[in-house]
Amino acid sequence: MTVFDVLTRQSHTLLPGTPFVPQWNEDGTDAKPVDIGALMAAAAGAEVDLIGDVFGISASKRMTPRTYLRPIPLVDPIEVPELLSPDGRRFIGLDGGNIYARSTKDGRRFPLTTDGTPEHEWRFDWAAPEAVALGLQTPVANFSPDGARLAAYRVDFTGVARLPQTHYLKRNDEVLHRYHCKAGGVLERVTLHLVDLYDRPSVEVDLGDTTDTYPVFGGWLPDGSEVVVFLMSRDCRRVDVLAADARTGRTRHLFTEEGETFVRIQHDVYYERKLGLTVLPDGILWLSERSGWNHLYRYDLEGNLVAQLTDGDFRVDGVVGLADGFVYLTARTDTERPYDVHVCRVPLAGGELEVLTGDVPGVHAALLSPTGKALLDTVSTVTTVPTTFLRTADGTLVREVFRPDTTAVDALGLTPAEEFTVKAADGETDLWGVLLKPRDFDPSKSYPVIEYVYGGPQLVAAPHGWVLSPMGVRAQAMSELGACVVFLDGRGTPGRSKAFHDTVYKDWAGTLVADHAAAITQLTERHSFLDATRVGVTGGSWGAYTSTRLLADRPDVYAAAVSFAPGYDPYSSVLYECYLGLPQDPGGQAVYDAANVLDRAPFVTRPLLLAGGTSDHATWSDAIKMSENLIQAGVDHDFVVLPEQYHGFDLVHERFFYRKLAAFFARHLGTQVLA
Repeated sequence: MTVFDVLTRQSHTLLPGTPFVPQWNEDGTDAKPVDIGALMAAAAGAEVDLIGDVFGISASKRMTPRTYLRPIPLVDPIEVPELLSPDGRRFIGLDGGNIYARSTKDGRRFPLTTDGTPEHEWRFDWAAPEAVALGLQTPVANFSPDGARLAAYRVDFTGVARLPQTHYLKRNDEVLHRYHCKAGGVLERVTLHLVDLYDRPSVEVDLGDTTDTYPVFGGWLPDGSEVVVFLMSRDCRRVDVLAADARTGRTRHLFTEEGETFVRIQHDVYYERKLGLTVLPDGILWLSERSGWNHLYRYDLEGNLVAQLTDGDFRVDGVVGLADGFVYLTARTDTERPYDVHVCRVPLAGGELEVLTGDVPGVHAALLSPTGKALLDTVSTVTTVPTTFLRTADGTLVREVFRPDTTAVDALGLTPAEEFTVKAADGETDLWGVLLKPRDFDPSKSYPVIEYVYGGPQLVAAPHGWVLSPMGVRAQAMSELGACVVFLDGRGTPGRSKAFHDTVYKDWAGTLVADHAAAITQLTERHSFLDATRVGVTGGSWGAYTSTRLLADRPDVYAAAVSFAPGYDPYSSVLYECYLGLPQDPGGQAVYDAANVLDRAPFVTRPLLLAGGTSDHATWSDAIKMSENLIQAGVDHDFVVLPEQYHGFDLVHERFFYRKLAAFFARHLGTQVLA
């Protein structure tokens, strides 16, 4: 098996045992690592209670969670474990559009809602305890403090567009239709309810007419008397924060956040529950970019601003927890290294921000102990694996707790990744990226360049922590083709100032194309080992948009592109609205037309490979439309069809796709041909 084959497997196989899972001592001052692999194996046996014994949540030893299909906006449902109630007496899941409860004692199942249908389905925010412990999911508090009620959504899809999804591999083709809100089209209408687990009447939260808004559950007050909710406008420019009486559902307005552009990243709310809201016993912590940087503000329960807790030319990423009068948070406080993330704390009453991990550069993540007496600090850089250290609550380093086994990675003999900076197309703004080189790199030779691009406004693509992240491991695989691989985050992406991010607003491709082309030009001028005549680009989803757009608009820089699971048409998805407004807004059609890369097909003059999964209802039609537009324009291109694949590909199909990518770049960039 080649190194390319090894690298195109899932990255977690290279570092078994990560991320770190702790087991705290009684007073919360020390922790030891848990062998999650062994525990998972044991849980598959008889009398082992993974949830209770491993993660400290009371649960029956006789029943374990089953799985159910959890709907996710705009993409296909995924199979997830049932959610455990805080008292350990109920598992909660979804079936047929309804919420059910299942006894952890005898497995008996009973409905919590009965009016769910495919067009009117119930949902709740999900986070399995093991996923939270692994750091893979943000914990959610949909359950009331006493565990008797569950905050849930009822989703009405009446009038929402439906996209076909055809399954070809059965004897008879099967066509499903998936709800998929389009830009400017009908948006699903969502209402919020407090569902009782013990057969008492549920309460609908009085949010008024929720047409063209996103209602989001924020959390329960510790005494269970109220829930905090926010209503985000469809264009993401206004958020109203409300408190609702848990008995009556009656709401009262606390405060409003408005902006000239988006005040929240849509994906953060839609998928990841990075809400920027933390409920306190006597108030709310709220993240806002109103000053031009993301900072933390404290409000009381009447909606009065009590204090701005952080300030300066840096951004706060999120709240870790509260202990002994301090708010623990992560922030990008190093202005010289803007993508480093540090663990900090600030007094809840206001005061000086303390950077607790400033002595160690890199990307830090923290887990506060249950007692608040200590914290676990996991840090990595592009060249160092995630390693966990125990620190006291004031940041004093105690000892190393966990370092993963790097034997598998070390055996690959990879050339260390390098961070770099270049100037944006404005000649002033610093842009950061990462450069990967082949294992046998020789600076006296000339190498083709492959840019692995994303470019969408909702995430930072370049890894500044451990480079073998899911995207990084694929980029490392491409370096095995005898190429240097580049990651770059240009203007219009998050993680920096509001102004840096806002360049995407109503101008999807303006700085996108200019910055990436400028960066590649600077790198090839800076390094003699980079061949400016052999530059390729690849990416998936919005990365496919970017790679095709770069090829069409800057053929003087990019010689070939591979675009997979491509989203080309901004009219096709509601996800563009927060950044472009609505098509029916004044001037909206011109903004959307300028962003539409399907119309750029006649300008594709260099080799292009398209790839997509036939079951990817969100983008398969975009791939087909681009292919047809290229054909009509007389543009030759390649098209890789991946049967029954969705927006992400399974291992077999992904490795097939990467072999097609390798062959394509070998033909057009002169990279190595795989054996």
